[in-house]
Amino acid sequence: MFFNWIQARFVVVELKVCRFEPEYVGKLGFYVSWIDANLRDHNQHAPTIGLLLCAGRNDNVVRYSLAGTTAPLAVADYTYDPLPAPVREFVPTDVELASAVGETLTSLKESPSSRGDVDH
Repeated sequence: MFFNWIQARFVVVELKVCRFEPEYVGKLGFYVSWIDANLRDHNQHAPTIGLLLCAGRNDNVVRYSLAGTTAPLAVADYTYDPLPAPVREFVPTDVELASAVGETLTSLKESPSSRGDVDH
């Protein structure tokens, strides 16, 4: 459902359980660039977007951290309840997001790595 909302676009979502730090922008930019270069079909997909969800942020730190980047990146506190109803149907709840992250981590632990040359 989220894919339909963004219409043929890859979205890299990084979830941090701590407050925003400026160095997170560089790492997210790296992920977006890698997806664009290795997975995105430039004839079929719009440019990849990077979205960093974090437990808190200082707006000035975020603004200065994003000032030098040309990639489409955004930083947000993860909230669900205050979103307008039409938007909420396209955005996972915090429980759904936590479940998806847990399932992904479990899947990654159980399967051999297929991430190519990306090291963590």
